[in-house]
Amino acid sequence: MRIAVSRSPNAERVVTPLELFFDLVYVFAIGQISHHLLEHVDLRTAIETVILALAVFYAWYMTAWGANWLEPDRLPVRLLLVGLMFASLLMSVAIAEAFVGRAWLFVASYLLLQIGRAVFLIVALRGRPLGEHFVNVLVWELLAGGLWVAGAIADGTTRLMLWGFAVVVNYCGAGTLHWLPGRGQRVSLGQTDIAGEHLIERFRLFFLIVLGESVLTAGNAFTDEPFEIERLLALAIGFTGTVALWWCYFQRTEAIGIEVAENAADAGGVGWWATWTLMLMVLALIGIAVGDELAIAHPGDEATLGFTIFTFGGPALFLLAQVFFLRNVLGYVPRSRLLGLVALAILALATAPLTLIVGIAASSAVLVAVAIADSVR
Repeated sequence: MRIAVSRSPNAERVVTPLELFFDLVYVFAIGQISHHLLEHVDLRTAIETVILALAVFYAWYMTAWGANWLEPDRLPVRLLLVGLMFASLLMSVAIAEAFVGRAWLFVASYLLLQIGRAVFLIVALRGRPLGEHFVNVLVWELLAGGLWVAGAIADGTTRLMLWGFAVVVNYCGAGTLHWLPGRGQRVSLGQTDIAGEHLIERFRLFFLIVLGESVLTAGNAFTDEPFEIERLLALAIGFTGTVALWWCYFQRTEAIGIEVAENAADAGGVGWWATWTLMLMVLALIGIAVGDELAIAHPGDEATLGFTIFTFGGPALFLLAQVFFLRNVLGYVPRSRLLGLVALAILALATAPLTLIVGIAASSAVLVAVAIADSVR
């Protein structure tokens, strides 16, 4: 099976139509997460949303990384992706009630994704260091799986805490390259044989998926309410901010990532930092989408603390993610990102007593300014 389905070292790898098809399930997943937060804009729901978003993103990026080492045209690989796609769909339909009545559906489908993929990769990559790496991955998934199952058995605050710990275990495993006592790390960032162009393209597509969900959320918020000029203005402002987010990512950050990956001996390190950057941007975009929808639905209402956090904290997290990535690949931080963070902090305080439409106008203006700075440079 290793000869049949694993990608040859240093072989080129492109994104296949089936991988694009797989990613479409996560359009639905991100939409479910955004709607879960919109139903109750409070601290508990925000924590639940962060846990669900981190879990969904972890499931996606572990699949993207794993598929990078496989030969996509082989039938077993195609069947794997189809199976993981269906498990992702089951996970997605359970998101809205994961903390209420569909906990077992969420956990069962989630663990099927994580454990099934790890077992397949152990078999597919046996005889190579990566095969041993996924043995470590499987152990970590089983450790986190115990917490996911315990959370499904429990309820209320206990479930929230156990699933929060499960997410921490998942990300600690990824952050340590799945280090285990007595086994250590089976691969290093410089020995991953990553096909950098494939991974960057997968990241690009997932970013577009989340950004597209922001557009859909704004459009639905506008169509669900009576037509008003002020509401139309809020939609235009939110759309402008979304375009600025797209511009900030593709005009500079992604271009730098591609250049560095192409010149690196092994793109694993670049892909590693890009993974964490994308994770933070996904959380940021969910918060921004919620803030925009609130402003479009109720543009004249006074700003609340939750709205201010989403509207200004989301763009701040987006810029921080780019600071994190650019600092590690370039060795310095562009001044536009730092000035943008300062401006967001000041405007969050200045617009707190004002209406929702003023809030999204201020945060969008900062993002547009950063995008203009990238274009001028």
